[in-house]
Amino acid sequence: MGLPRSAWLDGEMLKERFHRLSAERHPDAPGGSGAAFSMLNEAWQTLREPVSRLRHFLELTAPESLVALGGALPELGDLFMDIAMLKQLAGAMEKPASPLARALLVPRRMALLERFSGVEARLSAAVEKGHGEIRNPAATAAELAATLGRLTFLSHWARQMRELQWALDS
Repeated sequence: MGLPRSAWLDGEMLKERFHRLSAERHPDAPGGSGAAFSMLNEAWQTLREPVSRLRHFLELTAPESLVALGGALPELGDLFMDIAMLKQLAGAMEKPASPLARALLVPRRMALLERFSGVEARLSAAVEKGHGEIRNPAATAAELAATLGRLTFLSHWARQMRELQWALDS
């Protein structure tokens, strides 16, 4: 995509560049090529998400920093426990068939959705903090790898929260 090698790239700029290049390289465009378009799409799939972009950056610049990646993250323990509790509570919610039974469960469902909102806010704040760490040009490879570990967990939990909220809303 012709971008500088960096742990952080502006999402809007990246998106605009992808759209411009995909219009130029599309096989149906004059001078376009299926192979070039395929490579562009592969680059887009890697670079569009901060977590995969950071992993790719570290694989290219400091692969040894990824060796120690993983393990327990004590600073995320409370958030993990709150998400686990919400998953358990959401799983225990009955799916009543009658309209009356559904109406009787509205207060419980609303209270659970309110708890979801609080946990989602904490989750979003932790993700934004991680993005701030990636933006830091003075961050070392070890610091970026630690951030990658946290963001990997956080993005997984965010996906779980979206799925649970969708299940509660349906």
